[in-house]
Amino acid sequence: MKTDRNTKRRWLRNVLGFCCLALVPAAIAEDGVLSIKSVEFSGLTRSSEVYVRDVVEVEAGAAFDPAKLEEAVDRLLRTGRFLSARYTVAEEPDGMRITFVVVERQVLTAIRFEGNTKFKDARLSKVVTAQVGDPVDRFAAVMGAEAIAEKYETAGYGDVSVTYDRELLNQTGELVFTIVEGARVRIREIRFEGSTAFPARELKRQIETKQAFLILWVGAFDEDRVEADLARLQKYYRDHGFLDAEVGYRVENRGSDTDIALVFEIEEGAQYSIETIEFRGSAVFSTEELTDLVESKVGAAVKRLKVDRDVERVRDAYWEQGYIYVTVRAIRVFSEEPGLVRLTFDIQEGEQYRVGKIVVRGNARTKDKVARRALNLYPPDDLFDMTEAKEAERRLRDTGAFSAGRVTPVGDAPGVRDVVIDVEEADKSGDFLFGFGVTSNSGLVGTLTLDLQNFDYRDWPRSWGEFFRFRSFFGAGQHMRIELQPGADVNRFRIDFTEPYLMDKPIRFDWSAYLFERGRDGYNERRAGTTLSLGKRFEHGRLQGWSGEMALRLESVNIDDIDLFASGQVRDDEGSNLLTSAKVTLVRDRTDNRFLPSSGDRLRLSYEQFGVLGGDHNFGRVSARYQWYKTIKTDLLDRKSVLQLRAEGGAIVGDAPVFERFYAGGTGSIRGFEFRGVGPRDGIDDTNVGGDFLVLMGAEYSYPIYTEALRGHIFLDTGTAGTGGYRASIGTGIRLIIRALGPMPLELNLAVPVSSDSGDEEQVFSFVMGGMF
Repeated sequence: MKTDRNTKRRWLRNVLGFCCLALVPAAIAEDGVLSIKSVEFSGLTRSSEVYVRDVVEVEAGAAFDPAKLEEAVDRLLRTGRFLSARYTVAEEPDGMRITFVVVERQVLTAIRFEGNTKFKDARLSKVVTAQVGDPVDRFAAVMGAEAIAEKYETAGYGDVSVTYDRELLNQTGELVFTIVEGARVRIREIRFEGSTAFPARELKRQIETKQAFLILWVGAFDEDRVEADLARLQKYYRDHGFLDAEVGYRVENRGSDTDIALVFEIEEGAQYSIETIEFRGSAVFSTEELTDLVESKVGAAVKRLKVDRDVERVRDAYWEQGYIYVTVRAIRVFSEEPGLVRLTFDIQEGEQYRVGKIVVRGNARTKDKVARRALNLYPPDDLFDMTEAKEAERRLRDTGAFSAGRVTPVGDAPGVRDVVIDVEEADKSGDFLFGFGVTSNSGLVGTLTLDLQNFDYRDWPRSWGEFFRFRSFFGAGQHMRIELQPGADVNRFRIDFTEPYLMDKPIRFDWSAYLFERGRDGYNERRAGTTLSLGKRFEHGRLQGWSGEMALRLESVNIDDIDLFASGQVRDDEGSNLLTSAKVTLVRDRTDNRFLPSSGDRLRLSYEQFGVLGGDHNFGRVSARYQWYKTIKTDLLDRKSVLQLRAEGGAIVGDAPVFERFYAGGTGSIRGFEFRGVGPRDGIDDTNVGGDFLVLMGAEYSYPIYTEALRGHIFLDTGTAGTGGYRASIGTGIRLIIRALGPMPLELNLAVPVSSDSGDEEQVFSFVMGGMF
């Protein structure tokens, strides 16, 4: 009705305006257009005329246009300062006189709080959006009262009442909130009655309501939150096979009305098991093949998460064979036998498709080939593998060139679907990062990094501004990284360049140049060098699943500041040493996750020959490293406890200088000993001169403490470096991964050596901390 009245008023004003035009021929200019002689305002008391003129945007001398005057009235009303606004038109001998008539709103003259003892006025003012000087707005007053009540409820005052004086607000502009705080109710205890399948600590992780604990949680009782917790608990039970589970709650007083116990009443019912597993609609795969794919087994509990993963496994099997439109549904039907469920996977296979054309869209500056090479599908012979398409979406994001990528089949040709790769380019080609790290191995190290993810060495900037805005050297999918690491014990500077597809072939090219300085045991070591390498991942043949790399190194190593009583072996290498080497490396990685593996293994083999292009030293070095991971158990939150076994070895063929020999001890080697604290010693001051061979073995069992970010571990580290004595240590620690601070974790370890040598340097506590910003 309000809208209809406004429409009628506008229509009436327009009619009156046009009627005025008919009566005022003197206001018509020589060109036949009506003009405005003056613009005036009536009813202004608090708003300035200058402000209102800016709002209406109507000036003397302009052509008279009722539509624009109507728009001016609407703009006045939208400011919120006026209860009403209209305009009048008066005839003048030389034009039209326009008068805007307004009625101003009352403004807030004060905001006060009465009855509050828990929170001071200043704290309550922060949650009220209205401010003194704003137009009186009843909606803002209501929202302010609700915000105050929410603040009290969060603090445990569940019976709080907040009102405001509407009549006083309209008459004087004072907004006065009256607060009746009521008693503060705290949840002192949370119990679960009737729960036998899950421990209380597990169920507490499923709910948002918390019991009072020091200053961390106030233990506020919120009925809406508790009702939501009931739904979460019931879903949790049913997801784990308790299909008849019901959850309620009650509140008990604990000695007073302000201290309560929240009791969740749980009727678990039976945990349903799988009676039969059937596959309906499958013609491509046999029942035996599909049964081997799924984890759910007859006789096991029916768990939603496991069944969902089974659906994905069956779907992926079809996707790999080109059935891109396959649908797989898991249907659970109660059996006639109590406590049993018949599980059926309903499959709609659809047709098989091959790859047609490949089209890239959304890349304004990045070259098409950067997106195309992320997709290992090639027309016209390849089947349209949707699992590969989804993996390509991940690889598109990993390039750093794109913030998002999507691979979609399109077309209607029989047996063929084109591939459309939709990408969103990253906002900029690089980042400037700074950070820090501190470890028991290397001390405090700062980091300044220029990281260019979508680099193109041919795209030179046209101005310095373009360079500093990361709008140059962009679009070819290369990677350039310049890093400076000044530290207390170590100083590094390096430049790294990577071309992932050399000459558009699946061959990786890397170039690095670096400077390095560190104080060693009895001497100072400085290095300056460069490396060139070519790498390839083998997709077919005998080396399928392996990655290979060939690298050349040219390096100058300077040994100086030798201690007076240092070993003679160190003095033999004093001064400048020129190193050249060729290295061959093979890597096979079958882990399920590159950074946090929980299953699979990783093997690395390498041989490096020094002196191939001349230099001061001629020897060889062979090394191998093997890591094996197995998930021992998975908890109800799908968090994994993982066993890791590792073995590492190396040997030197020939006579190597001290700075290229093997050392052991410290994080990543044998915890419980200092960095390079294990090895053969020589000289009056027992300088560690390194060994000609290395053996390291260890085991670590890690388990979740809180989510996947915080994990604990216990470990056994053993090994030796060039000496007959075998070292061993046992210990425990915690590891915290904060992805926002970069890949470096926070790790604290306590280790006790159980086998050592008299010359070893022990270290019970070791740590790694760091982050990038």
